[in-house]
Amino acid sequence: MFDEDIKIASLGKNKPKKDVHSSVLDEYTRESQKGNTDKAKELGRLLAQEVVSHINSFPVDENESGNAGMAVQRGVMMTFATVIALEENIFSTVVHQTAENSFNSELEKLSPDIYNAVSDSGAFSFYYLAYRRGTEVVRRMGQTFAMLCSHDGDPVYQELGEAIYCWFKSFAEKTINSSGLE
Repeated sequence: MFDEDIKIASLGKNKPKKDVHSSVLDEYTRESQKGNTDKAKELGRLLAQEVVSHINSFPVDENESGNAGMAVQRGVMMTFATVIALEENIFSTVVHQTAENSFNSELEKLSPDIYNAVSDSGAFSFYYLAYRRGTEVVRRMGQTFAMLCSHDGDPVYQELGEAIYCWFKSFAEKTINSSGLE
C-alpha cells in the first residue's frame, strides 16, 4: 500500500466556522422578544422559593424534624430534582440557562446553607453519577440520598430520597409547564 492509496478524513478545516456568539445572541434576542427570558427568571425564583419552603417536609421521625443537616440534604435533593426538570423540559439553551441562573441566585439569597452545600460538596456529583447511569434512576436517587445522609443502605432513608426526588421533580415539571414558556 502506498501513501496515495490512503485518504485522510478532513477535520473540518475547510468548513466555515459557525459564529457561536452570534447564534446565542440571536437566540437570546428571539427568546427575549417572546417574553421567555423574563418568564424563565420568574420560574427560577419561584422554584428556589419552593425548595426553601419545603426543606422541613418529609422528616424521618419527630426527633429529626429540627435537624439542620437533614434539612440541607433534603434541599440538595430538591435542588437536584429541579435542575433535572429544567434540563429535561426547557429546550432553549438561553431559556434553560436563564431559569437555572435565576434559581441559583434566589437559592443563594434565601438559603446560603443549601446553596453552599450544592456548590461546595460533592453531593451533586454523586446525584449526577446516579442519574447518568440511566437505569433505575429513582432507586439510585434514593440510595444516593441515604448515603449522603450517612445512612447508606437504610431502606427508610432510601425511600425518603426516592419520595423527595419524585415529588419535587414532578412539582418542578408542572411548574415549568404552567410557566407560560413558549
